[in-house]
Amino acid sequence: MDNKGEYYFKGNITMSQMYDWFDDVNLKDARIKLCGVLGDPIINPDCVEICTYLILEKKVKSIEISTNGGMRTSKFWTELAELSKLSNKKLYVHWSIDGVTKNDYRENVNIDKVWENFYTYYNAGGKAIWQYIHFDYNADEIPLAKKKAKELDIELKIRVSWRNTAEAAKFKSSEALKIDSNVYETVEKRARLGEYDAANIVCRHQVENELFITSEGRVWPCCHLQDEQVSGKTDILTKIGLENDLRTSKFYDIIQSDWYEKTLIDSWEKSHPLHLPRCYLSCGDFAKRKVIK
Repeated sequence: MDNKGEYYFKGNITMSQMYDWFDDVNLKDARIKLCGVLGDPIINPDCVEICTYLILEKKVKSIEISTNGGMRTSKFWTELAELSKLSNKKLYVHWSIDGVTKNDYRENVNIDKVWENFYTYYNAGGKAIWQYIHFDYNADEIPLAKKKAKELDIELKIRVSWRNTAEAAKFKSSEALKIDSNVYETVEKRARLGEYDAANIVCRHQVENELFITSEGRVWPCCHLQDEQVSGKTDILTKIGLENDLRTSKFYDIIQSDWYEKTLIDSWEKSHPLHLPRCYLSCGDFAKRKVIK
């Protein structure tokens, strides 16, 4: 159950499922990102084994593991660092740490434990990048973060998320209003009522060939449509009759379906019977509100 008392799947992709789903799929040109839209990838008991399979057997171009870094043992982080070195840094960890001495945005995450895990991984030779989301509450620590990143000789990405203009956002970001001066609720209302002329969608799936695969095994064009389904705002699976479950369908059958190859693009017209307002909300107006910049 989520914090609203609503159900969503909680589980992990297993090594057995990886073999079943991707054994006949060519992933040599794939850049994999393991991220925690509804969790954290390092919680998966098979995390290191899955990454090893992707690097050594499937020979993917890269693996980026996005994590808050607040969990697991020193043994885990050392093993991950060893795999990073073995892969010639094709595997790297994207540390989501929104502060140097405080990390309030990340619920139930101890900042001291995060830095302990970071240094275990870093000192064992693993490649790291640091993402810092800019909020009003943590703006004062940005200079400290820049200094620390320079000392560590790692890349620091200061990001701003437009979603943090929403009334329901835990922490606000006045910087986010530079992305779009309209707050989240205003644009969402416009999207759901169709109060715009042209969607002007820049689709990450179409432009960047992106796919989002959930821990449940569902294949979505992006994380936004999966969020729309899980949040209950639109029952996309019922509305469009999408068969996107790797447990019952083959990967290539899913991504070569009529919906993926034609209907998705056609549905960007708000008059289309299978139109999804979320496409405009997240990627409309030439993607000016891209989830995080």
